[in-house]
Amino acid sequence: MYAHENYRDMSKRIVTFGEILLRLSPPSHLRLTQATSFDLYYGCAEANVAASLAKFGLPVTFITAVPSNELGESSLSMLRSFGVEPIAFTQGKRLGIYYFEQGASERPGKVVYDREESSFSTLRKGMIDWESIFKDADWFHWSGITPSLSLELAELCKEALVVAENMGLTIFADLNYRPTLWKYGKNANEIMPNLVQHCDLLLGGIDESEKVLGVKMNEGETEEIVFANWMKAFPKLKNITSTHRMRANASSNAVSASIWNGKELLHSREYNVSHIIDRIGAGDAFMAGIIYGLITWPEDHQTALEFAVAATCLKHSISGDINLVTVSEIKALMNGLGGGRVSR
Repeated sequence: MYAHENYRDMSKRIVTFGEILLRLSPPSHLRLTQATSFDLYYGCAEANVAASLAKFGLPVTFITAVPSNELGESSLSMLRSFGVEPIAFTQGKRLGIYYFEQGASERPGKVVYDREESSFSTLRKGMIDWESIFKDADWFHWSGITPSLSLELAELCKEALVVAENMGLTIFADLNYRPTLWKYGKNANEIMPNLVQHCDLLLGGIDESEKVLGVKMNEGETEEIVFANWMKAFPKLKNITSTHRMRANASSNAVSASIWNGKELLHSREYNVSHIIDRIGAGDAFMAGIIYGLITWPEDHQTALEFAVAATCLKHSISGDINLVTVSEIKALMNGLGGGRVSR
């Protein structure tokens, strides 16, 4: 387990819930059609957030389901190596897989999912004792990927959110809209509003307003206006945060972020990421960063935001789904000690 780094309150426990996947990527920027071997990683949204937070020193529990085989155990061992406490239901026959083809220059990256009939997909409402899981927990994180997979998982997510809210947990959500995953006859804006109503913090972009939240947006509206309308539609929300990516190409981006607290919109500094090693998990790195930041600096949203965007900037330099940087490395970048110089 990683040594705990300095933060505000060691007693705060976070629960995350979602599917862990096996990722297979062709090496050396090869296309999937060229591949004769694959680099193997484990991860996916909520697991990536859990691992980052544990590496930051926060106590984290990750709820999932895996098959009773070597792949299931290997995925859980990976999480334990970061200090995450996985609670995994052993059922079903297979671990979900996704294939990621790295983009380069003007060629975009590509994701191919192979996750149908996975162990996680067999979870149902009533299977999980959420009251026991949330006992002594303070925060709950989920993302829009889980309810996108099936109506049954959306109902399970709703069950968790109701219990978490009733028990007084602070609830964080990443909209994480993946249109290719919504295949069961429901649109995201038919399901997500019923879930987001329980949330205190939301990560999403204004382009998701209508298609995910069902909140109408007029052309030319600013983030302040759109996010204010989200807070009217979902009055429990206290903070809305968004990442901004100016794409030069698949190898070079400019990255920044903003946060709306109901009164003012704060902006982070912008980082130019000139040589992207792996952008998968960058949003999850941001989510972990903003959670850590708001826990550590609850009255200083600007610092929390700067921590989160520095975390996502550094993730672009790391292969795999999970952000392997430390709090001290993120703070060094925040303080202007970036530039790729060798640390001696």
